[in-house]
Amino acid sequence: MSRPSPVPRPGPTPTTISAKIVVAGGFGVGKTTFVGSVSEIDPLTTEAVMTEASAGHDDLSATPNKQTTTVAMDFGRVSLDSDLILYLFGTPGQHRFWFMWDDLVRGAIGAVVLVDTRRLAD
Repeated sequence: MSRPSPVPRPGPTPTTISAKIVVAGGFGVGKTTFVGSVSEIDPLTTEAVMTEASAGHDDLSATPNKQTTTVAMDFGRVSLDSDLILYLFGTPGQHRFWFMWDDLVRGAIGAVVLVDTRRLAD
């Protein structure tokens, strides 16, 4: 009488690791452009047309052609390997939106900080 062959045991299943990275920087420094450039998916953006309400608040001297601004966040994804995914969260640059920072940075393990060398104070 022959014995049934043993059922093969599955090996360890690769675990996908994800990490949250915040993309920060001053107003008009290129955070939305950065997230859109490196993301493998169409990024989620919250760009809105700048209105007269921003006059006196947003310094456009270094970016005179800027017509839109991020009013909440940008979101993108980068797969570094089949089991390592980075989720990118771009922050708004204006001071009046800083109340969102606590929620946006919660759980992040790192940040990319973009700087316009013409406006280091930002």
